[in-house]
Amino acid sequence: MILAFIPGIKNHPDKINIIGKVSLKYSKVGMVVLALLLITGIYQLEYRGIQWTVDYFTSSSFGRIAGLKILVFILITFVSLIHDHYIGNRAIEAWKSQPEHPETLKIRKLSRHMGRFGFLLALLAAYLGVLLVRGW
Repeated sequence: MILAFIPGIKNHPDKINIIGKVSLKYSKVGMVVLALLLITGIYQLEYRGIQWTVDYFTSSSFGRIAGLKILVFILITFVSLIHDHYIGNRAIEAWKSQPEHPETLKIRKLSRHMGRFGFLLALLAAYLGVLLVRGW
């Protein structure tokens, strides 16, 4: 959404309602995708013989990268849950009712920053995944 959808409807007269509907629809898809990523990630780590001990995550480069990726995944999940189910909804409702109110502008800015932060975390997770598969 951050790269194509939002910029594509920037000047649309009904962008508030469109963003609200699309965000609601795709936040559910996003949660399903996060669940699938969790399942397949655990499977991949098991397949690669990871040891689920603190020592393993600190003693090898693969373990450190895997541990970092797990932390990034947890952060992505946390940011997504807060953004999709709390901040984003508040921002859209405030935008509909009081578009120019200072609190509305503040919550919209926070929502944008959370979305961008989640996107950067996703890029980091993809990069860490490449490092795990291809090596450092």
